[in-house]
Amino acid sequence: MFRSLFSRARNAEERRVRAWCRSTLGLTPGDLPLYRQALRHVSAVTEDRPDLPDNERLEFLGDAILDSIIGELLFNTYPEKGEGFLTRMRSKLVSRSQLNLLAQHTQIERVMESNVARSQESSVPGNAMEALIGAMFLDRGYERTRKVVIKLINVHFDLKELEKEDRDGKSRLLEWGQKRRKRVEFVINEEGGKGRGKQYVAEVHIEGKVKGTGRGISKKSAEQEAAQDAFSSMRSRKPRPPRPPKNNVASSLSVSTEIGPVPKPRRRPGPTNRRPKRDTSGDGT
Repeated sequence: MFRSLFSRARNAEERRVRAWCRSTLGLTPGDLPLYRQALRHVSAVTEDRPDLPDNERLEFLGDAILDSIIGELLFNTYPEKGEGFLTRMRSKLVSRSQLNLLAQHTQIERVMESNVARSQESSVPGNAMEALIGAMFLDRGYERTRKVVIKLINVHFDLKELEKEDRDGKSRLLEWGQKRRKRVEFVINEEGGKGRGKQYVAEVHIEGKVKGTGRGISKKSAEQEAAQDAFSSMRSRKPRPPRPPKNNVASSLSVSTEIGPVPKPRRRPGPTNRRPKRDTSGDGT
């Protein structure tokens, strides 16, 4: 009985992952367990299921494949630009904030296996996206993976907007705050490690609220990552503009209702169909 229930649950999960891959990536997985591994965070590997492989190795592979695909895309898109520009653009596209944004757009959390609370999963969805790229490479090869990645970038990102942001992220964010009279602060903390292993964590506070976080081996790199994360966060939360009325008739009706009821026109007496009475006063006998 328990084996039957477990089998049905596993089949349902496999159908869900397969359907998501078809609708989001535009491909049907050949090696489905490989994709499930890519979507499995290390926190999902518990004592009850110690034999399940997590996605860390696939994340390592996907990171290298993604760098190659993005490098080729930018090289062909900007033939007149130099190495510095191409490097900065690639860093933006493969940054943790952009990968997390892509994971959010594709709703990857619907098919992920993770026991990390959403409030704490700062990089978990983006890491799963990299691992998924590694799984696609092993399953379908480089060319098919390249087409899927470029399609996702074209659908969910605007290279022209990222090109406009080709300046120092921290300076742009401080300038943005000055123009809008908002208080922007960068808070730096050290995170474990010693010497070369030391990392820094930066937080961007806008009006006292955390709007972006970043990590780096230097304070400057952590601040730049945090600034980009803040910009990505603000872009993803822009409110949609209100829809205009479908036509002028609907608009005029709503206005007339607010002004008051329209008075009904008075009826004018129309012609009668009755025949006139005969005058008998002059009749004699």
